[in-house]
Amino acid sequence: MKSGLARRERGAALLVLLAAIALAASWLLVKQLNAESGSIDAIRKNRNAQVLQRAKQALIGYVAAQAAKTGENNPGAMPCPENLGDFDSITGRQGLTGTTCGTTTIGRFPWRTLGLDQLVDAAGEPLWFVVGPGWGVATGSNTLINSNSVGQLTVDGVANDSIALIIAPGPAFSVPAATGCTAWNQVRTATGSPDFRNYLECENATSPADATFVTTRSSTSFNDQVIKITVADVMPALEAAIAHRIEREIVPVLTSAYAAPNWGLTGSDKVYPYAAPFANPDTSSFTGTSATTRGHLPLVHTESYPGSLAACTAGVADPRCNTSLVVWSNAAPSVSYTNIVLPVTSACSYAGPTGFASCNGTYAGIGAAPSITVSGPQSNGAMSLRATNTVTGFVIFWDLLGGITITQPVSTVSLNSNGTFTVSISATPPAPLGVAVVQWWIFVPGNATSDHSLLDGRASSATPAPPSTAWFMRNEWHKLTHYAAASGYTAVGAAPRSCTTASTCLTVTNVTPAGGQRALMILAGRSINGTTRPSATLANYLDFANATATGTAALPYERQSISRATNAALKSPFNDRIVVIDSN
Repeated sequence: MKSGLARRERGAALLVLLAAIALAASWLLVKQLNAESGSIDAIRKNRNAQVLQRAKQALIGYVAAQAAKTGENNPGAMPCPENLGDFDSITGRQGLTGTTCGTTTIGRFPWRTLGLDQLVDAAGEPLWFVVGPGWGVATGSNTLINSNSVGQLTVDGVANDSIALIIAPGPAFSVPAATGCTAWNQVRTATGSPDFRNYLECENATSPADATFVTTRSSTSFNDQVIKITVADVMPALEAAIAHRIEREIVPVLTSAYAAPNWGLTGSDKVYPYAAPFANPDTSSFTGTSATTRGHLPLVHTESYPGSLAACTAGVADPRCNTSLVVWSNAAPSVSYTNIVLPVTSACSYAGPTGFASCNGTYAGIGAAPSITVSGPQSNGAMSLRATNTVTGFVIFWDLLGGITITQPVSTVSLNSNGTFTVSISATPPAPLGVAVVQWWIFVPGNATSDHSLLDGRASSATPAPPSTAWFMRNEWHKLTHYAAASGYTAVGAAPRSCTTASTCLTVTNVTPAGGQRALMILAGRSINGTTRPSATLANYLDFANATATGTAALPYERQSISRATNAALKSPFNDRIVVIDSN
């Protein structure tokens, strides 16, 4: 009896032990499977992160390279996502940037345009791309992008967080309804135009697309993996490209604007205009002030666009417009004669400050070839950027014996040391027939100068076509550009203009020749002191000494390494870029 009982007890104990072993083995198996599942998930996420990072770096490089190109009208613009209709290879446009960017645009990542192989995530799915409002440009349109621009996408509840997003969509699945997520059964096809709801989830799949996105949600309803492209990501490279384009495209315009052989200048003489005092760039008139050598570029204008001769509309919407900028002075024009035997009468007057100046008179001669010149001063020459105008006025001569002659005169505009213009118009009438009295009329145009082409910021599709420099004004980089000129190279300097190295020239730390800069610009980077722009405080644009510099050896401008880290001892963060206009 005892022997059988003992056997039964041992059998029961063995069963309990086997059950415990089986339970332990099951627990270990479940634990291992969970661990392997977590490991696989981590591997997939790591793989996606690498692909997304590669796409992001390629995108930033592409945007910077495009921005640096001569002829690029929209520097800083993101490429549009691939057209949805180019999803398969039938169109031959798979992977190319799309032709349409809406308010917020979603599509496949344009890998071919960026010079990449097609990038796919761990599930073998091509990447998706989101471009925020204002940062994409459709064919034939224009953007306004500069260092003051902000991201227009709200991400994870943070407004103005990002410019664009690149998304690894992961495998298709049936998305259950959840907070922020609409139920959707994802079905993916190999042809046709894909519906982004079959690839993206939750707020990322809102249709029609809006500007709100997320990077995380419940794992049961969301498997997108998102990388953000922010202003901070793009701006350092974009600003470097813009500084390079300013050096290549804007600097030559400034060095030739007031240079011989025009404006009464001779030899290699050139003059740089006076600066406009620094003020809030959104409300500043950008009008140069006599003896002011640092501040804004003098970009005040008088016309709707250069060469149009139609007046601009002054007001809050266009604070740079000043239709009475260049006007005749109160002094009457003067008249001078050559080879006139007997001037009899002469009288001059103005038809208003911006109208014609007219002079008339009589003279007598005996067969000599005479010459008459009418001259008058106009305001604000060196306080702005002007171009000579082809409108030269006209001359009428009435010889009592020879009849009426109408001629096209020769006009010149000279820049004076006080910053004004002298407009002169000369005419050579026919020699009188015998001893005769000749009556004459000369009309000098009030618009002897017009707005310089640099002031044209019209869209690239405008008619007539704007100049190649229009991107500078249209994208409002002028609001981020500080300008300085050595006094000896302004109108007040003695001709030929000059400055002395290490004395009267500008001085910039870490720029050669040391102390030998005649004129320069400083491109202010994006705000790094946390202050909102626009601002009337220069320190909210320029860094460290540049905000207080006078350009002298005692208070020089400075060029430092571009940096983001905070270290006042190393003058960091720092993102000013020096562009030298001219030097000894």
